[in-house]
Amino acid sequence: MEKRSTQIEILGISRDGKWKKIYELAHEEEIIVKLNGEIHRFYCIPFDLEDMIAGNLKSRGIDPSLSQIKKLSNSEFEVNFSEELVKALQKCDSKKKSTKSEVFDSLKTFNENSFLYEKTGCAHVVGICGDKKIFVEDVSRHCAIDKAIGLAIRDGINLANSSLITSCRQTASIIRKAIFCQIPIVISISAPTYLAVKEANKYGITLIGFASSKGFDIYSQDWRIEI
Repeated sequence: MEKRSTQIEILGISRDGKWKKIYELAHEEEIIVKLNGEIHRFYCIPFDLEDMIAGNLKSRGIDPSLSQIKKLSNSEFEVNFSEELVKALQKCDSKKKSTKSEVFDSLKTFNENSFLYEKTGCAHVVGICGDKKIFVEDVSRHCAIDKAIGLAIRDGINLANSSLITSCRQTASIIRKAIFCQIPIVISISAPTYLAVKEANKYGITLIGFASSKGFDIYSQDWRIEI
């Protein structure tokens, strides 16, 4: 059984006193991945690890179907691929559009799938909404995104006709994951950085921030959202 959280006893302190209570913590572990011999360390919840690695490869411009992923142990993997097959960033040419109602519906489903966050207060939630909807939670925003991408690839979801929805702030590194995967719409309940908006505009990604049940802000490529 995959372990996603652990209970421990802690000491609670208030102005009126102290008390012991049982608290749920997200179960984080170190995962080592050797990419062509180079060691990369991921700190994440230990489930869907092969999918996480496949998603990480895809979000680096590496086709996971042309890579060899070998499990060495429960916490160590080895990946080999041809450096010649690594792709550069390319402009997203997807013609996908979404209505504002679809954005709000995605947010509703997103909130309904925040199970580990509700349990521990220590998880990022990430979803891929396209032909099907996939939601993943992890302590690491990057690992959660990689897992969602990997699961979507395994399920045959067309990423170029999908939206990426996250609980985390949008930085350039997150937007580049979307660019490599050709995901045309990125939605976040948090804020973007200036460089993230600049990259999104440059590579044709529609970036939405501060999304909630009340509204959202479109920072780039607003033509994809039909109001």
